Amino acid sequence: MATYLQLVQQLVSELGIGGVNQGGTVPPTVVGQKGQLYNAINWVRQAENNVNVMWANWDYLATDYSEALTIGSTAVPTHSGTETVNKWDRDSFWLNVTATSSGQLEFMDWTDFRKLILPGSGSASNGKPVRITEKRNGTLLLDAPSNLAYTLTAEFWKEPVLLAADSDLPAMPAQFHRIIICEAAIKYGNKEAASEIIQGMEAEYLYLLDKLEGDQLEGRDYERMSTQDIPITIGIPGFGDEDNLRGR
Repeated sequence: MATYLQLVQQLVSELGIGGVNQGGTVPPTVVGQKGQLYNAINWVRQAENNVNVMWANWDYLATDYSEALTIGSTAVPTHSGTETVNKWDRDSFWLNVTATSSGQLEFMDWTDFRKLILPGSGSASNGKPVRITEKRNGTLLLDAPSNLAYTLTAEFWKEPVLLAADSDLPAMPAQFHRIIICEAAIKYGNKEAASEIIQGMEAEYLYLLDKLEGDQLEGRDYERMSTQDIPITIGIPGFGDEDNLRGR
């Protein structure tokens, strides 16, 4: 995998930014650079982030949640990991009742939950929660105070983190890191009014973006397969439809 520094060095070397073309050794760090090298560092950072925020549900941004509920509380504990929650997978909330038995929680839209569940939650006795919602501020809420310290598991897509240190790695899989160079080069081309760079890099960028989306977006897993088993529904004309089929 290419680090942040290596991507910057590749961009600088490939485009000869600032007259530099030394096989990917300049700059020696992303810290404290000025002029065109400073621009190159920002272009790479912005390019990686632009791809990350294009879709909130990239597979490579998905991660797991697992926390114990608090007895007597409807509030769901926040994620204790270092990742920041961006979007919850609303079909992924499971309550592990025992080691051999678990149940899926029904997700309710906050508007419905607030109208149908919330008014009576203050007087509700402790029990096993069966519904969960997300408030507008991003916190999760159960339909009943938990009677046990059940383990709640789920999946969420994390917020992308901007590249900062030399050794930082892009969030996307390594085989698609080239797309970062392409978008950063387009930014360079726009600044320098270099249409030939823009055209060449834009074509490669779109090609790689299509591959990345096919690999990392749910429902598009089989787009880049030469053979695939996908059910196809064919409508069979009924009696008397022959004239319609012939355009009469």
